Amino acid sequence: MDLVAGGARLALSAGVERFSTHTTRHLCLTDLARMGWELHAIASFAGDRHTETTLQYIHLSGRDLAEKLKNGMDHIHAWRIQMLTNGGTPQDTAGGAR
Repeated sequence: MDLVAGGARLALSAGVERFSTHTTRHLCLTDLARMGWELHAIASFAGDRHTETTLQYIHLSGRDLAEKLKNGMDHIHAWRIQMLTNGGTPQDTAGGAR
């Protein structure tokens, strides 16, 4: 049994009727985006010449986007607190002045 036929049988037995080897491309590129890969790096990995093509394969949910927003806002908030407590002088992660 080859990998494609085995994958198709496994998907059907799991009740997933619309699964193909192409589905794994969608899953892989979406996972890379969730891990924080930059779009151009994902496109290069996928062998796409244009990022517009890559975007067709990335499917981030509202939950994914909300988490990215929360992380960004937490980072901004921490930076503002640092600026206020250090008299407007940002500190690097090692504790020294920039």
